Formats: sequence, structure tokens, C-alpha cells
Amino acid sequence: MQFVMAAGLAMVMVVGLMQVIAYQYTRGAVMTALERGVRAGTVAGAGGAECESALADSLAGVLGGAVGESLSAMCEEAGEVIAARAAGTLPGWTALSPAIDFDLEARATREPEP
Repeated sequence: MQFVMAAGLAMVMVVGLMQVIAYQYTRGAVMTALERGVRAGTVAGAGGAECESALADSLAGVLGGAVGESLSAMCEEAGEVIAARAAGTLPGWTALSPAIDFDLEARATREPEP
């Protein structure tokens, strides 16, 4: 009986650890896409449209399923600064694990015109 309880508890801990790893991957993938978007938008002569295009390209390649559907991402221009922001939810894998929300942002200063 003790072995069954210990094995069950170990499996719950493994699933929890796997969900934390999945959250870290998702956060890293979204942050990388945001940084790629702002880099594309800050090149001399580029703007928000290039940021949006690079951001959409990056996100389409790495995220899908429930996370991809919950994700909202956009680029904004404010003077010499381009900002990209994304928000979404990583759903819980079991009834006991909560959904984890995230809201990330990347900013970069536009290159000066030559």
C-alpha cells in the first residue's frame, strides 16, 4: 500500500515538473519571437509592419494548439521605440494544476537613418 501511494505521489510531482518545463519553453519561445519582431522593426527604413510580420512568422513556427490559440501578440511604434507584446495562457494538464498566464514585452530603439 505504501509503495502505491509513493508511486502515485512521485507521478504527480513528475507531471508538475514537466508542466513547469513546458511553461519555461513557452515563455522562451514567445520572448524570442518578440525579440525577433522588434529587431526586424528597428532596422533603418522598417517599422511596425515588419515587426508584425517577423513576430507572426516566429510564433507560427513554434507554438500551436491551445497555447497558440490563446496567444495575442502585437507591435507598437512610439517615436524611436518599437515594442512588441504578447499575452496568453498555458492550460493546466490535470484538474489539480492551474493554468499559467503570461504577459511578455520586448522593446528596441530604432536605428538612425543613414
